[in-house]
Amino acid sequence: MSTERLPEHVPEHLVRDFNMYAPPGIEKDFHEAWVRLLQEDDSCPLVWTQQNEGHWLPTRSSIIEEILTDYSRFSSRSIILPKSHSADHGLLPTTIDPPEHHFYRKTLNHSMAPAAINAMGEDIRAIVTSLIDGFADRGECNFTQDFADILPIRVFLSMMDLPEKDIPQTKYWTDQLIRPDGTITFAEALQNLKDYIAPYVDQRMGADGTDMLSRMINTETNGRRLTREEAIKLSIQVFIAGVDTVVNLLGFVFLFLARNKPHRQQIITGQISVSDAVEEILRRFPLVTVAREVTEDMEFHGVQLKAGDMVAAPTPLAGMDNTFTPNAVAVEFGRKQGNSLTFGRGAHTCPGKNLARVELRIAIEEWLRRIPDFDVNEDAEVSFSSGIVGVVNQLNLRW
Repeated sequence: MSTERLPEHVPEHLVRDFNMYAPPGIEKDFHEAWVRLLQEDDSCPLVWTQQNEGHWLPTRSSIIEEILTDYSRFSSRSIILPKSHSADHGLLPTTIDPPEHHFYRKTLNHSMAPAAINAMGEDIRAIVTSLIDGFADRGECNFTQDFADILPIRVFLSMMDLPEKDIPQTKYWTDQLIRPDGTITFAEALQNLKDYIAPYVDQRMGADGTDMLSRMINTETNGRRLTREEAIKLSIQVFIAGVDTVVNLLGFVFLFLARNKPHRQQIITGQISVSDAVEEILRRFPLVTVAREVTEDMEFHGVQLKAGDMVAAPTPLAGMDNTFTPNAVAVEFGRKQGNSLTFGRGAHTCPGKNLARVELRIAIEEWLRRIPDFDVNEDAEVSFSSGIVGVVNQLNLRW
């Protein structure tokens, strides 16, 4: 527990010793570590932790949704915990509130439009099949290293027309922003990414390129184009999302499929479409915990908030909250989809959600076509990490 002085407006009975980067029980299960907030604080809509410079934790998904959508009271100008790290962040469009946010989002949406993503389907399928064919005959694989760590990054770098040889270094810098291990500072990791992407931005600004980076930085929105600084910040944010989020979604999706043969059979026999299966698994396993800064003193669900307070928005709770989705813990293919916070909510809903869905759908289709019966290799322990994005650290599969 932090020894920092408890803010005067925070009642002691609402204080919990909870570190989002190392929640109790994380070594066994990422989502179970988070669900303790639901189980322990049934009567407390928000609790406070002194960890990570102090911040509020909502314990109900409906409140998380409210925080994500109400930008007038919960600003995105600070989205990283601890709050001091947000000062180093400043990327676009994630740290801008509407209406200023709209310009950058429109520019980004143009590059990530469904038609553009769907047109990449066969290229994505070729990468998926080449990866699986590389280890299918072995009867086992380190799914994390052999597939999940490679597929989304290779797809993304192909979209951006960036060198594949840069994967290890850029992935390391990205990890230090999302799940820092202390080897370098947050500011150093961010500066390294800026230094990496800036020459490519300089090279392609004003040029007639067809790659995603060129289209994004040269798109005219509302009568103007991005400045160089804006282009660098927007490119880094897209880069972080492109090389991290889908990597980790793959880990949780395939961990579930490996442990649940009946659900695999529903897909294989055509009882459920792969797209519908993806939606339900995504609903159950959200990964992202961003933060918001309170803009004004207020009473919020019976709790006094002060301007400047930080509030976490832990979407992992949504997949297990029965007040948000009936029988939430159960993965029920064919469930009518409605409440899902996996890709966020409101103005900052993930613009890469279409790409993520396409990659996951194709990965499942081609995997089950080649390896329909597989399970977790229990000789190697499955472990997890928590942070802005949750992670299956290593997943070993066998068949």
